Amino acid sequence: HIPLVNKHYFWLGAGFTLWGVWQVSTAVGILLGTQVPPEWGLDFTLALTFIGIVVPSLKDRPNTMAALSAGLVAVLAFSLPYKLGLMLATLTGIAVGVWLENRKK
Repeated sequence: HIPLVNKHYFWLGAGFTLWGVWQVSTAVGILLGTQVPPEWGLDFTLALTFIGIVVPSLKDRPNTMAALSAGLVAVLAFSLPYKLGLMLATLTGIAVGVWLENRKK
């Protein structure tokens, strides 16, 4: 725990760190943003954000296999109407992850 008298230093450090990362990320976006083809649009950034969130959680076999199976099903079932392929991929990933977790026990 942070002593109450020094808590403001913690928040100041955290705030400046976040601000610094924000500034660096903005600069990278300004410098490299023109390299992204206009056809990709914002869909590309959404996919990159999702990848950035998912990849750090792939630390064990059940998580990795769940992500890979969901990704494979999402690609194979892409043409289903009403984005049902995404639902099918989600359910597949969950089922594979739960099955492998229960198998470990």
